[in-house]
Amino acid sequence: MKRTIILLSLFAIILSGSLVKAQSIGFSYMVPTNGYFSNPIAPVHFSLPIKFGKYFQISPGIGMHNIGGMSMTGFPDGLNSKRALVGPFQSLNMSLIPAIVIPTKSFEVELQGGVFGFAAFNQKVMKGNFEDMISEVYHYTTLSSDLDIDKSNFGWGYVLGTKLNFKVKSNIWGFIGFKYYMGEQTFGIRSDLSYTTGNGAVQTRTADYTDSKVLYHGFEISIGGTMR
Repeated sequence: MKRTIILLSLFAIILSGSLVKAQSIGFSYMVPTNGYFSNPIAPVHFSLPIKFGKYFQISPGIGMHNIGGMSMTGFPDGLNSKRALVGPFQSLNMSLIPAIVIPTKSFEVELQGGVFGFAAFNQKVMKGNFEDMISEVYHYTTLSSDLDIDKSNFGWGYVLGTKLNFKVKSNIWGFIGFKYYMGEQTFGIRSDLSYTTGNGAVQTRTADYTDSKVLYHGFEISIGGTMR
């Protein structure tokens, strides 16, 4: 939470500076690790590349996604959480990404690495996938769960990527970019479970997964243009 607030504060300070020379807007599509495809929400993805000479820049960025589904981490050993467990939901991302720029006359290559923070809205557990995960390990014949969630609305992490800029006109450049996000969000789960095994008798127990987190990992492709 504190890291996210710091990131957002830096974002606001940089946006108000006088070094901003360009505006970049485009579409970003994300495929979460062990999750479901995610598409952008208008006004798509927006960033303001700030150059410090020819070979270095910092790009504050903002974007929104409809996240189809994301997996989780932090469950006890034996539970296979390599499946989408949370979603669909909306995510507001803010990033601060320094980059080394390799320029030529008609195109540029950026080598990127930075941090991002995100706010998540309308999150819900995919109960079917959650119950399947538990049933497979404990060999339950049937299972129903009553979930109680203790989560943070914010998360943060690191991002790595590369971007190719190509000149269209003297002051208009197109781009295609690839990023990999590595972030987490606290998402503790407590559940009362009612289940049956091979003998058909209904039993109950409580499962506490207080260390579980949304695994905000995924590959993103972006396309768009920059005014310089």
